[in-house]
Amino acid sequence: MIKIKNILLIYALCHILFLSKIVLSEDIFLQNISKYINQLSEFKCSFIQYSPDGSISEGNMIYSKNKIKINYLKPSLITFVAREKKAMYFNEDLLELHYFNPDKTAFSLFKNLFNLETANKELYTLKKKDGVVSLTFNQTNIEEISKFEVIFQNSPIELKKIKWSNEDKEVSVFSIYNIDTGVTINKKTFNMLNPIINN
Repeated sequence: MIKIKNILLIYALCHILFLSKIVLSEDIFLQNISKYINQLSEFKCSFIQYSPDGSISEGNMIYSKNKIKINYLKPSLITFVAREKKAMYFNEDLLELHYFNPDKTAFSLFKNLFNLETANKELYTLKKKDGVVSLTFNQTNIEEISKFEVIFQNSPIELKKIKWSNEDKEVSVFSIYNIDTGVTINKKTFNMLNPIINN
């Protein structure tokens, strides 16, 4: 009887140590992801966006401390600029201009990525498989977005894709490449003055 209790005790201890090792591994990996993200406090990149309707768009993006500018170059000339509480959409081909609050957009979720180190771990799920790391937000709080996922290459860690889907499971993919952290930011970078009047 004593021998059985000892075996069960050893099993329990091994199980606890195994789980502790997994948690420690996840914490270290999260620290590495957070360290990489902190290095991306300012960067520019190129992108290809795949939309649910099959269309493909190309352009470049600049991000700096909760501010973003996306320039779509193909097939249409579109500029999207967002700061804390204000965003601008401008379609140069159609001379279509909109201002709105970016809180309930994919941008608000993207900003949360840069607060990962202090975020509640219940808010996201981190998975690692075959050299790819996916970080999925468990709650989006955005009606049009039911799932939001950020994908990294592992070893070395590098941001590769942003994926989001709606309630109909229609998926949009924002593939990122040519990341450059040597970007120069000035007052005009995230300018939202009316481009129609100022041209």
